[in-house]
Amino acid sequence: MLTCFLVILYAYFTLGLHRIFDQEMRKFWDDLFDVTDSYTDRWLSSARSCLEQCSGGNEDLTPGTTSADGIHDSITNFQHINVLVTSGSLIPSLVKCLLFRLDDMITYENVYSSWDVGKLQCFSMIKERFSGPNVQFCVIGDGWEECEAAQAMRWPFVKINVEPGGSHRFPGLSLRTLNHYFSIVYGNAVAKEDD
Repeated sequence: MLTCFLVILYAYFTLGLHRIFDQEMRKFWDDLFDVTDSYTDRWLSSARSCLEQCSGGNEDLTPGTTSADGIHDSITNFQHINVLVTSGSLIPSLVKCLLFRLDDMITYENVYSSWDVGKLQCFSMIKERFSGPNVQFCVIGDGWEECEAAQAMRWPFVKINVEPGGSHRFPGLSLRTLNHYFSIVYGNAVAKEDD
């Protein structure tokens, strides 16, 4: 039963809810998104905007090909890859990505749950999966666990404050700001490209 549900969920992720819902359901979904976005001080739309900026010229965000041994070759399809590591369970997190309209920004195979293994183990798996000479990582988060894991991996960590009036609010985070974090950890090449 769970396997069947996962197959359906992955199909939804691949197609996108906007292609599955009828017009009435899309309207309901749009209204739900707008109310949630308004309630969160435009956190959802700001997150999406930041991901779009980070993706730059990526036009094809479809999942990569799968070889005979089951290894996904998605790194060759993208210039920038967005990965989500959540402390929540995987299935509810995938559903949230669908409902919050992130399914075209983060493919289902790039959603990791640290529920059982912790953030550091997830980051290690991600580094192993996407290793290469020109690969750079950046962690954006609000918790101590991802901060410590990013430090252990020697990756830049951008702290997000989810409370209203906080000093590091997500609305306003830009690619330019992220590039400054990259330049501190990886050198000035990224910052120069942004100017």
